[in-house]
Amino acid sequence: MSYFLLDASQTYGNPDPPQLGTTVYFNLGGVWTQPVNIDHVNFKCHLFGALVYNEDFPDQESVQPGGWTYSLPFDVPPVAPDTTYYITIEAVAQDGTSLFMINTDFRFA
Repeated sequence: MSYFLLDASQTYGNPDPPQLGTTVYFNLGGVWTQPVNIDHVNFKCHLFGALVYNEDFPDQESVQPGGWTYSLPFDVPPVAPDTTYYITIEAVAQDGTSLFMINTDFRFA
């Protein structure tokens, strides 16, 4: 069941492309299709197939059908490998249900 429809025009990283030694904001936007109770948003990063970052961001809110935006901060270290970073962002309901999952990747400029 689709709880959330992503709006690509409202979903982006800032700065783009990400810069070393900065905080990158992953901005999410879209439309909820039904009422849900969000518990948290999870952010994961994989490098070379290994999980290197896994953090839950509390976001306990009840949302109704309609537009929604969220900004997730990610502190980028000043030194990082020159490779592709694979990111998964997932919203999780209070009952543990996955509400949406977004997969993306990036490289540093």
